[in-house]
Amino acid sequence: MNVLSITAPLFTLMALGYLAVKYKALPKEAIPGIARFVLIFCIPAIIVGNLSKNSPAELFNTDYVTIYAIAAVATFFASLVLIRLTGQRNAKQSSALAIGAAIPNSIFVGYPIMLQLMPDIAAQVLVVCILVENLVVLPLALLTTEYFSADRNEKTLFGTLASIFRRLINNPILIAIAAGLLLSLSGFQLPSFVDKSLDVLAKAAGGAALVVIGGSLVGNIIRDELKTLTVIAGAKLLLQPALAMLLISVWWDFDRQWQIALMVITASPMFTIYPILATPYGAAKTAASSLMLTTVASYVTLNLVLAYVV
Repeated sequence: MNVLSITAPLFTLMALGYLAVKYKALPKEAIPGIARFVLIFCIPAIIVGNLSKNSPAELFNTDYVTIYAIAAVATFFASLVLIRLTGQRNAKQSSALAIGAAIPNSIFVGYPIMLQLMPDIAAQVLVVCILVENLVVLPLALLTTEYFSADRNEKTLFGTLASIFRRLINNPILIAIAAGLLLSLSGFQLPSFVDKSLDVLAKAAGGAALVVIGGSLVGNIIRDELKTLTVIAGAKLLLQPALAMLLISVWWDFDRQWQIALMVITASPMFTIYPILATPYGAAKTAASSLMLTTVASYVTLNLVLAYVV
């Protein structure tokens, strides 16, 4: 299989989004709206539609969940240490920046690739990724960052936990997972017109997501902190896939399709809201620069990973 035929359409759509915003065919102010459309409507449609038709036991691959969680958490703490050692950053900012190295863009990059590679299980993999990222990796990373912020932040541990919990229960993607699981466990079948509507929304996710990534890069520049940016990009695009590959090699009876899915996800650049999460900790500009560098560099690394696993 020609791996460029898989990734070229994706990066073409990213380039289209970038050029559309760059040359005012699409207002930059519209990009957050399109992103919200994908996150609030399209991705929940994928999740509810997929969960409602299958039982939880059929959907969740425990091997994948375990390996993905270990690789992501290990990448977070390794990146935190490396950023702290190599850059002029305090522990709080290093922790905030390490979040980008740990959490891939499974929705906007990984999912469109998997739709081409393994359309039968792409939605299933996406649901599992979202669960691991939002219930394990992100809460742990935020708790760690808040811990290092304690000297300037009067929040108690209980207050921090409550804040993270509120963020989680208001997340439309997690609400969709809860609704889908209820439908799955109850055995209730959605009316055909609802099912078809969800399918239409699901099909809109891939293209819109890629345009969002391209458009969001307009205005971002690679700043002077090349050492820190290189560490973050290297951890995301090289360290995390390497950890995943190592874990796959020592694991037992792990389905080949899920192995490929794991490599695609871990080799994807960081999630697009990374600079927003880094803002309260004084690291937004570095995060935005890192997002741009990592997304551009992923064209090379993703193709290399795909050439190895496909």
